[in-house]
Amino acid sequence: MPGISHPRNIPQEIKDFFAAGEGQTLLIKGLPGTGKTTLAFEILKTLCHRQNGLYISTRVDPNQLYRAYPWITDIIPPKNVINATQAKLMRSLQGLTGGIATSYESVLDFFRIFFDEAEDMDNPMIVIDSWDAIMNYTAPIIGGSQQSFEQNICEFARDLGIHLIFVAETSNLTPMDYIVDGVVCMEQFHLAGGTDHQDSWSSGMRSRFARAVRLDKLRGVEIGQRIYTASLHGGRFQYFDPNREKSDASLSADAPRIPDPGDDRISTGLPDLDQLCGGFQYASCNVLEIGHGVGKRYYHMLTTLASNAIKNGRGVCILPSIGFELSPRDIFVPSNVSFVQPQGDLSDWGQRLIQTWEDLRDRTGRPILNIIGMDAMEFAFGYPALLNFASQMIRKWKETNDINLMVVKTGQESINMAVHAADTYFVVNEINGGLCLYGVIPRTEPHHIILAGQNQVRLTPII
Repeated sequence: MPGISHPRNIPQEIKDFFAAGEGQTLLIKGLPGTGKTTLAFEILKTLCHRQNGLYISTRVDPNQLYRAYPWITDIIPPKNVINATQAKLMRSLQGLTGGIATSYESVLDFFRIFFDEAEDMDNPMIVIDSWDAIMNYTAPIIGGSQQSFEQNICEFARDLGIHLIFVAETSNLTPMDYIVDGVVCMEQFHLAGGTDHQDSWSSGMRSRFARAVRLDKLRGVEIGQRIYTASLHGGRFQYFDPNREKSDASLSADAPRIPDPGDDRISTGLPDLDQLCGGFQYASCNVLEIGHGVGKRYYHMLTTLASNAIKNGRGVCILPSIGFELSPRDIFVPSNVSFVQPQGDLSDWGQRLIQTWEDLRDRTGRPILNIIGMDAMEFAFGYPALLNFASQMIRKWKETNDINLMVVKTGQESINMAVHAADTYFVVNEINGGLCLYGVIPRTEPHHIILAGQNQVRLTPII
């Protein structure tokens, strides 16, 4: 479905790069722990034929490899895992020369053996992990000829039509970047998610890190997006397409009903979010902060919450945020839904709002769900007046057991009040064209928001 964000294994640009011709050379670089090896294996899993992957490792033996990556066994058989730790590599070089390995050619011959073996495979692909270690081990032999050596290795791959992936433990620009056909960088970056009014304590509460893959160079391929959010959730590499969902929000009966998780709380309509916070408790104040750049894409979270509450027999009162649009024709149980707009005198309007809540409660016989756009209220009445009225609202919610979601926008003054009243507090940010959610209360790691269909939202951890 157009505009729907799904997790995928590797970006299309990388697939196009390896499909562009035989003997492509790719450098995957980044600091330790960023997911370079997992990305390399995901490329093999996606593009390499069964049993045709060859892994030259300076780190692990086959047993360690398969324990860490059991899903790669059908691509890289044990005989294709080459132990190139320093001691093993030096012994192999000595075996080739019949004594002490001292020549540039002896190191080249070591790699020629693997290229010759791979040449007999159908659609072979070689991963050298890590290239930095290989260069360090052989530096006394190669000396100042490292660039020439790297050029020769790449020429082997091109001449024999063998795809070759180098894994390097650096994020800096190196001469290797110019030699290979493609360069991608794995990185972890700080996800600020802060507000204009936060103090050092709240800044620490909001500090998170996310993972991304950056496409620096893919020769002959048009790069549609330079940076993709990525995750190693479940031990597999996956990336996320940007989410450009533009459809209007609607209260839909199409999505399955999610039962409430307990007698004193309701489901958010999102099983993944329920798992993070346990649902929303009766008489609770729950806050959803919307960051800059999110636009209207968070609407689906609100309509999913409201739709599920209606399916579970609750009344829903919606005070829309600025720009939120919902047509009456989209409401499948109109008698259980009320829309209110902040206007006029706050005292008179507040009494009408409380009466609306009571009418919904009488109609359903249950605590109701309130979705309140605090930006619209702040714009209509001003923050000082709203601050006093908000305390009255919260007291009323405690008396009636109503469940309440306050929607605030990053930068508005109402955040100061909301953060202190919150039983749960979640932030939605824009990240590399997609949406990211994380919890401040309770504290959670970032999750990518996936719009899986009409009023169906999934959360995938960004780890």
